[in-house]
Amino acid sequence: MTDRDLIPDSEDSTLFRTLLGRRRMLSLGLGAATLAVASPLKAALAALPQSGTRSLALVSTHTNEKLTAAYWRDGVYDKGALQDINYVLRDFRTGEVAPIDTSLLDLLAELHRRAGSRQAFQVISGYRSPKTNAMLASASGGVAKRSLHMDGKAIDIRLHDVALGDLRQAALGMKAGGVGYYKKSDFIHVDTGRVRQW
Repeated sequence: MTDRDLIPDSEDSTLFRTLLGRRRMLSLGLGAATLAVASPLKAALAALPQSGTRSLALVSTHTNEKLTAAYWRDGVYDKGALQDINYVLRDFRTGEVAPIDTSLLDLLAELHRRAGSRQAFQVISGYRSPKTNAMLASASGGVAKRSLHMDGKAIDIRLHDVALGDLRQAALGMKAGGVGYYKKSDFIHVDTGRVRQW
């Protein structure tokens, strides 16, 4: 039965139309209330310091570039540090640089803390240009055609001092976005998309 089935054929259907209008308004109100609830990502990142600095140490496995950067200071993201991070996480195949989602950086900082690591993140893939992503997707069914890597919202990583399975469990425990487990290739994928795992 649809909303149209509820409306009588008579001209005096004002009451039914009013009820349907209220039902639609109620559903809109519930949708707004859902949006007002804190996102899983924000909840997972609540433990991050709210003053001082947030830092990341990164090593690109393809270029061997190393960076340690305090990307956040007392509530403000450091533009220079973000530019340095964007460069290290660029598409190493094409050289294209794109902005990395600051929520992804915060996710990494919290993941590093939860994993108890003292080492830099080994980065297998950060930003991917559409050209690189299309090439990888055509060669492997494991690469999404519309990957969040293309939006700077995903990264493939490992830590030398944390077992891959433990890093995966720490990421899953955050319930903050997507987590992919690539045991044979020795990395996990994390992103700031919806909560899911594969």
